[in-house]
Amino acid sequence: MTSLREQALAPLSRADAERLLPGVSSGRQSLERRVLRARCLKYFESFDLAWAELSEVLPQIHDPLLEARVAVDLLHLSYYLVRREDSPRLQKLAERNAAQDPFIQAELQLGISIVLTAQNEVTEALVRARRCEDALQAAPKGRSRDLVATRVSRQLAHLLSHSGDYVDATTAAEATARNAARVNDPWETAWSIYTQGFVHWMSGRIDQAVDEFTKSEAGLRAYGSSVWRYTCLCLARARMERGEIADGDRLARQSATGAAEDHAHLALLRGETDVADRILTRAPQGFPEDEQFRNDVRAIVRAQKGDPRGGVRMLDEAAKEFEARGMAHWALGAAVHAAYWRESLVRGGGAARAVSLVRDIGARGGEGFAYYLPEVAAWLGRSAERDPTSRELARKIRARAEAALRRAKTDSATAVGASALDEATFYLRTVGLTWRELGILREMELLSREGKRLDRASLAGRLGVSPNTLRVHLTRIRAKLDVGEKRGDEVLLSAALTQRPVA
Repeated sequence: MTSLREQALAPLSRADAERLLPGVSSGRQSLERRVLRARCLKYFESFDLAWAELSEVLPQIHDPLLEARVAVDLLHLSYYLVRREDSPRLQKLAERNAAQDPFIQAELQLGISIVLTAQNEVTEALVRARRCEDALQAAPKGRSRDLVATRVSRQLAHLLSHSGDYVDATTAAEATARNAARVNDPWETAWSIYTQGFVHWMSGRIDQAVDEFTKSEAGLRAYGSSVWRYTCLCLARARMERGEIADGDRLARQSATGAAEDHAHLALLRGETDVADRILTRAPQGFPEDEQFRNDVRAIVRAQKGDPRGGVRMLDEAAKEFEARGMAHWALGAAVHAAYWRESLVRGGGAARAVSLVRDIGARGGEGFAYYLPEVAAWLGRSAERDPTSRELARKIRARAEAALRRAKTDSATAVGASALDEATFYLRTVGLTWRELGILREMELLSREGKRLDRASLAGRLGVSPNTLRVHLTRIRAKLDVGEKRGDEVLLSAALTQRPVA
């Protein structure tokens, strides 16, 4: 029988957390029980609670391995909670004793890799992910090894996609699926399907990406987790890149997640350059690595708004920065868009680069590029078709892009279109509104567009919540927007749309 200490030290899956949490939530709360309970909470995405509990018990632990385990879990949580200032301290603490256990050592290296990925340091993140693989070689075979192997192969699939190594990324995604099947956890299985979709998407295989994202979304929906929301966002973008504007728009709103650059890109796919510009202009300053992605989209917006020369200059700078960080996928995307806009400045100036870009994409095992704007892809394919060595892939890229453009024009459904809330989202997040509260405001906005009277019973029905739950949400929204109780619910929407953060 596995002891409480052994359970507290071992790798956990979501299914493990569901099984163990009821038993460790009552009874005498020893250090091992508290650690195990907090680690279970992490898998239910109660990140704040898990952080608080693990931070409280850490100074009380005298068991070297248990201390390393807690430090590793806190390191992972520092990524989810964006507590970057704590990551170096936790890494140093975990490194003191993690090497005594191959699983803890492997998860330490994985945690370091994930933190580096968030900082766009892809080259070093790949090094750490490979060290995780090395640590697992010393681990005994069994479910724990399969579980950690699933996570490291998933991390590798993402990193290799960012680095533009689409062949090895596909291999890593396939390994993720095999490992997840052995773990036999529905959560890990659905996440492995998402990983395959992500690699297809980054490789430019949009149809396969839509298929895998759709299956993953169905598997993750019951969890309502951040992974499910991000899967919805990726599926939205893939569908819109395929010309399915209405369905993509609906999924993007359903996901209620994404950074400013994600929503600006969605606006570009809807053909709403001004909306993309306003989203980026109104977004608060992020980390430098956030601005790197935002500047990439800002460059496209700038070019589309009549300054192609300035846009090309920004895209060239973005490509160099991406390349320096090991993010060749994004460097390719920036280079393709720069070539497209160069062509508008000097006839032949961009087309001359199209052939080498398509060759590079093909040599990497790809069929597309970052931020797949169909009109740019169509131009890329046409420009590279005359080169015999690039012709086959160029025609494939052009055919898919032209099909997406035709589909977008004849999409029978009506997209929701630009939303004022989309533009205000990042300001509203700075004053504390949750994604759920933003979803309520968005539903209120839709009712207003439909010309329907706002009453709480119908709003609760549309949201699938009880009137009492809705009342609680509206009260919290009022407090965050500083709207008095005596004013009707209708004013909440206008208050949200005029909201600005305190400087």
